[in-house]
Amino acid sequence: MSFSLTPEETFLWDVAQNWRTPEKITLPPLDWAQVAKTAVPNRMATLLKRVLTARAVWPTLPDAPRAEIEASAQRLQDNAALMSASLADYLQQAHARGLDTVVLKGLSISNNIYGDPAMRPGGDIDILVRRDQIRPCIEILHAMGIGPFWPNLMADAYYERHHLHHQRCTPDLKIWFEPHWALDHPYTVLTIDYAAMLNRTHPGELLGQPVRDLTLPDLLLSLAVHLVKHAIYLPHTFTRPDLARGILADGMLMYYLDIAEVIKQNSGSEAQSASFDFAKPLEFGKRTPLRTLSSSINWDAVISLARETGTVDIFGAVLAVCRTLLDTPIPDRVLEALPVRAAGSVTRRAMNAVLDREIAQYLGVPSSKFWDVMLVTNGAFILRPIRLLETAPYFFASSDFLRRKYGRAGFLTGAGHFARAVGQFARFGWDAVYFAVERYRRLKGIGYSTSLFNRLETGG
Repeated sequence: MSFSLTPEETFLWDVAQNWRTPEKITLPPLDWAQVAKTAVPNRMATLLKRVLTARAVWPTLPDAPRAEIEASAQRLQDNAALMSASLADYLQQAHARGLDTVVLKGLSISNNIYGDPAMRPGGDIDILVRRDQIRPCIEILHAMGIGPFWPNLMADAYYERHHLHHQRCTPDLKIWFEPHWALDHPYTVLTIDYAAMLNRTHPGELLGQPVRDLTLPDLLLSLAVHLVKHAIYLPHTFTRPDLARGILADGMLMYYLDIAEVIKQNSGSEAQSASFDFAKPLEFGKRTPLRTLSSSINWDAVISLARETGTVDIFGAVLAVCRTLLDTPIPDRVLEALPVRAAGSVTRRAMNAVLDREIAQYLGVPSSKFWDVMLVTNGAFILRPIRLLETAPYFFASSDFLRRKYGRAGFLTGAGHFARAVGQFARFGWDAVYFAVERYRRLKGIGYSTSLFNRLETGG
């Protein structure tokens, strides 16, 4: 099936691919209102304004779309300034107490990769800390006036048993921190050794304060896992001809650009692949030829890490998209070593339906009410309904997962894991009910909405 992007969509992908060399970007006649409408949800306002200014086009834009882009860029700048001051304060105090802190995506990527804190600061401040340092981390935040002020939160014990992070915010809900001890919830087939990840970090600096920096393979892992946690459909839809539109529809372009830029900035200049022709229908599976690759990224370490952590499908899909759509220099052997396995028919249909819904909403056409309910983000459950598809491979674990998790496979190991999974989900079910009731009573007592579908995550 052939598929062509609109001129406005093509332009935004061209901006993402060539923003460092704006003279390469094609500027055909465009519907600037549509450009702004798509760019703003994709957090491209700062990037787009920079490109259009460099091309001397910014002053000539129609008033309404220019004002929309300008307002979004200003919000990003204001958020970056507000969060930078708070993060710098936290990092200083954490270092004084001997706590290891990794800043995930957001301000770290904005400063270290784009050189501009306002490029894509994120909706909250995500930090990765050691599991046994979560309490001291929370104590620092509370001393800073950042606490459990959002009424929808459930008790900390619920998140510590079943989730990957806490949430803390200022009373006015303007600054959010998410102290992570993991990149995903514990009921997946991922086997990421977070203690080892933190042990591999090296001293760095962010906002003038000491911080721990991830190795390049671990940085790519963190970005790819976070991307697919939000775009859960990706490994099952990455060959779709309309995926480039789907990414824009889902507001995810900057997530892919983060990964592409990390790779580009750590690759030799001779490693750039031939420019992708957006005027042609998108054809996934056809790889752009690369010249000789010279990179500071240890791709063998990336491949090993993907295999050890169960992220082969995640890495394979994300890197394939970055190479195809963002001209990212990734060697053939890497993609060949990270094949994306075909999922079952139920999962494939469900994930394609997820992407169909995103595109339908983007185009302004009716979408499935069933999928609207299935995909709603809510503050009551750790496992969103669509992610329940992950429970089957977790219960009935593959030999690969068993070896990664327990160091051995076989019937007895599989049976033991199944019994453990049953116990985990029984505890999860009980806790979900118990803490939801506790939350309901507390919210009712203060006259706040008791809906289970209150938004939990503030964004990344």
